[in-house]
Amino acid sequence: MIKVLIVDDQELIRQSLVLILNNQSGIEVVGDAKSGNEAIELTRKLRPDVILMDIRMPGIDGIQCIKIIKEHLPQIKNIILTTFDDDEYIYKALKNGADGFLLKGISTQELVKAINVVYNGGVSIEPDIAHKVFHLFRRLANYNFINEVENQDIESLTNNELRIIQLIGQGLSNKQITQAMNFSEGTIRNYISSILRKLDLRDRTQIAIFAIQSSIMLRTVDYEKEG
Repeated sequence: MIKVLIVDDQELIRQSLVLILNNQSGIEVVGDAKSGNEAIELTRKLRPDVILMDIRMPGIDGIQCIKIIKEHLPQIKNIILTTFDDDEYIYKALKNGADGFLLKGISTQELVKAINVVYNGGVSIEPDIAHKVFHLFRRLANYNFINEVENQDIESLTNNELRIIQLIGQGLSNKQITQAMNFSEGTIRNYISSILRKLDLRDRTQIAIFAIQSSIMLRTVDYEKEG
């Protein structure tokens, strides 16, 4: 049984989704929330498998809500279900860890399929949004940091810095990197500052793009544990 939490500030939407999904085989709606703050509280309490998340809500919006949930409970899947398809929303949602992006108005069959897809480890993005994502990432790819970073700068990176670049390239937050490497958050921040300085990059986004464009993601790196 897939446990679903519904998050939307419109009561009619929430009630409709509860009725629809509770009539589907293999799905159980375990709760509904009308704000991002309430969603975080219920997520911690109910531990759903999948969250259907609206974007615009009072207080913490859906995109920021996903970021907070992913930092603390990364195993929970999140699907944005919204009326807004702006590039900025799509980019921020995917960057913060959304596993799906759907527009309200899709059929019940499509929604149920999307829930099952993300629950089983996949990603569900409807065709119009996927088209936007393709062009968004193609624009990002045009920023070629490989040519701007000298070989000697890359060679100056330590194994720990290389591993952190890989993890940033995989989309992990600082908190998730501390857990993966068993380092303190302060140590991770110091390493990231060193990486930015050595490669003459501006921020984490540029590190992520550099990681994807370079062969660093393919390396096997034996990093040294802290302490």
